[in-house]
Amino acid sequence: MDLDIGDKAILRGIDLAVDHGRTLALVGESGSGKTMCCMAALGLIPGGGRLTAGRIEGPGGVWMRADEGDTVPIPRGKVVTMVFQEPMTSLNPTMRCGAQVAEVILRHEKSEASKAREKVLGLFEEVQMPDPQRAWSAYPHELSGGQKQRVLIAMALANDPDILLADEPTTALDSTLRAELLDLIASIQRARGLALVLVTHDMDVVERAADEVAVLLKGRVVEHGSADRILHAPAHPYTRGLLACRVPKKGRMTPLPVLSDFMGDEAGSATFQHQEIQSAPADRPMLLEVNAACKTYPGGGVPALDNVGLSLPEGGSLGIVGGSGCGKTTLARAILGLHRLDSGSIRIAGKSVEQNSPDQIRHIRSQVGLVFQDPRAALNPTRKVGAAIREVLTRWGHTPDQASTEAVKLMEAVGLEADALHRKPDAFSGGQRQRIVIARALAADPKLLICDEAVAALDVSVQAQVLNLLVELRRKRGLALLFISHDLGVVRYLCDRTLVLDRGQVVEEGESDQLWAHPTHEVTRRLQAAGGGSIA
Repeated sequence: MDLDIGDKAILRGIDLAVDHGRTLALVGESGSGKTMCCMAALGLIPGGGRLTAGRIEGPGGVWMRADEGDTVPIPRGKVVTMVFQEPMTSLNPTMRCGAQVAEVILRHEKSEASKAREKVLGLFEEVQMPDPQRAWSAYPHELSGGQKQRVLIAMALANDPDILLADEPTTALDSTLRAELLDLIASIQRARGLALVLVTHDMDVVERAADEVAVLLKGRVVEHGSADRILHAPAHPYTRGLLACRVPKKGRMTPLPVLSDFMGDEAGSATFQHQEIQSAPADRPMLLEVNAACKTYPGGGVPALDNVGLSLPEGGSLGIVGGSGCGKTTLARAILGLHRLDSGSIRIAGKSVEQNSPDQIRHIRSQVGLVFQDPRAALNPTRKVGAAIREVLTRWGHTPDQASTEAVKLMEAVGLEADALHRKPDAFSGGQRQRIVIARALAADPKLLICDEAVAALDVSVQAQVLNLLVELRRKRGLALLFISHDLGVVRYLCDRTLVLDRGQVVEEGESDQLWAHPTHEVTRRLQAAGGGSIA
């Protein structure tokens, strides 16, 4: 199959098939054509798009073709259906979840509303929704991320399809939820005999769930075979690069390999002095201290933070891990002065900041930078990058000329050219946008960088670039890192120490390698068993 949109070639020579009860994983970086393959199978090609060669065939006959031959209507919903990546944008925020699933049933078959409700509740039980009755009447914002994804899976299964397309269904979820949903999808697939096409950039998901793998690069399949063969004996340099870019299972050698080490004319020519990431010396003064922090939101019975304490020395790195709702983000917001604690204390660079007075907020912002999870949402799409960075610099006392000079230095520090300052965010790749967000966070010359899921949404190859950058910035600038992530492998690799949160409480803390090698608490063992990144 070949697919063009306008005069641009999008897919070329795609020749793939998946049988009942089997899982085909489509792997590649963003823009490689993975999602477009699924959208073409559903007949959801963007305006101006068309097949220029080949055909798409499924149960019932040929669904689409480039020539003038006969086709049958694509049986969306009844035979082929899709679970999309982001449940919050896939669900109608103004409709109750049960009604949304029932609507799918009523649209495809003649059924009474009471029968549809009964079927929806059965589907909610099949997808292991904790409280099907509550989910029926809940709006999407009232459910957790994992529960919303279960609603989408129930919706996809509502009309007993034969083929399920799943587009990054676990990317934004923590490791335990990811493992649960992958196991759930696998059990449903076995029970129903579904053919499953799984789109992912996470090679650990491939290892856990796939029977066959197709590796896509610039709209072409560069390698196709069994998951075992692809993972353990990859033939194409691109596949070898995707696998090599992952953080190692043991040790903390830096820099990590990146795709350019395997692709192009310079592949294999770069020479690196690999070295172990060094932990901060034990005699460093404390930069961040949190003592007995407590926070309960209005109307909430369970504390978001319950007697939480931590310390981070200058130049050190601390990972915060735990399941969804454990208190990670609440802790970060309290440190940033965005939430006021009910009790407890926070000291940054020797100054108490828990009262969030104007003077304390200014101190926080002079000492702490924040790197968000989604770089696209963190940058104003209408403003040039340079303006966003110079705004921070002028706010902290630089003249316009000084701000322009310093902005160039910041871009060079994160590995970008100075001319990037004159472009808007949409002109950059995801990894480049994250570098820009980091440059902006460094503009106030902070001593501490808080990274809230800063690499969660990035391709593994781009993730390696950003991790290399963070390690280098820490070495050169003496930055301390507070790294919040659901990817346990990344935390083990990047952070000297790890703190595990559960239901607002610290349940375990220790040196990262030691903690993951010999976890003592049930929550830590559960996180380890669920996998995530390089955790074996």
